[in-house]
Amino acid sequence: MPLRRGWNKVKGWFVGLLHLDDSPHRIALGVAVGVFIAVTPTWGVQMLLVVALAWLLGANKVAGIPMVWVTNPATNVPIYSFCYVIGQAVVGGPGVSEVREALARVSDPAVGWGELGRQWLALMWHAALPLWVGTVAVGLAAGVVCYVIFYYGIRSYRRRYGHHLHRARAEGAAAPPGRESSGSEGP
Repeated sequence: MPLRRGWNKVKGWFVGLLHLDDSPHRIALGVAVGVFIAVTPTWGVQMLLVVALAWLLGANKVAGIPMVWVTNPATNVPIYSFCYVIGQAVVGGPGVSEVREALARVSDPAVGWGELGRQWLALMWHAALPLWVGTVAVGLAAGVVCYVIFYYGIRSYRRRYGHHLHRARAEGAAAPPGRESSGSEGP
């Protein structure tokens, strides 16, 4: 039952995207920005970064914010492990087994706090570059794919189901049917 409830929420969010009062480009760009930021290791400030980047790019902020929920405690390890491997292939750096060994050393209770801190910083320094390169590469690729899927999906949906009002409002020329769009209502 909880799985069905979760699926219904996801489905409701996608349907909500189709009906946002904005152009397909701005909605799809918002989703792409959200996916890009979701993949980067910027926990705690991801939603703020989505709003800021969406504002800079003229994207829909509402469409981007839920995308950061893709990365959560249940998905962080597989997503960031994949990104790390991609980044390591591009720029080098310690391998996954080396990172595991270093983490085991860092978590050893016999290690003093000073040594623990030095080992942790050394590990993070050497692992940060491959992680960031990998997350940026994967985030850009995923963002482009999501942009294309959402842009054409929204356009196709609106064309098929006759959502002309969305297009008119997005272009700034929304007028009630049977009235002039000059803005004057007359007597």
